[in-house]
Amino acid sequence: MIWDNSRFDRAFERIGVRERVYLVREGEPDQPFMARFDRPQEYVLDGQAHTTDYSIEFTTSEMPNLTLDSQVRIHGQLYRVNNEPLAQGDGYWTIATLEALS
Repeated sequence: MIWDNSRFDRAFERIGVRERVYLVREGEPDQPFMARFDRPQEYVLDGQAHTTDYSIEFTTSEMPNLTLDSQVRIHGQLYRVNNEPLAQGDGYWTIATLEALS
């Protein structure tokens, strides 16, 4: 039996873990793809402040042209890829870290 990772993609979409993200070109949302949007909060300065690190995890083959400085729109908010996206494990999924733009 050949394993098919896309089974996970479909299951994640059914339960709402993945959501629509748009690659932005020339200032306009252009190419949609599905990704898991992660926005964990981390407390710093002995709990006096917190920071948020944004990232998306997506199927590599769906967005092979996402690179450093690419812009994406998620829920109307614009983000910039702030590090080179990194393939995970066997390369089926890739994680890109983001910074929110105003």
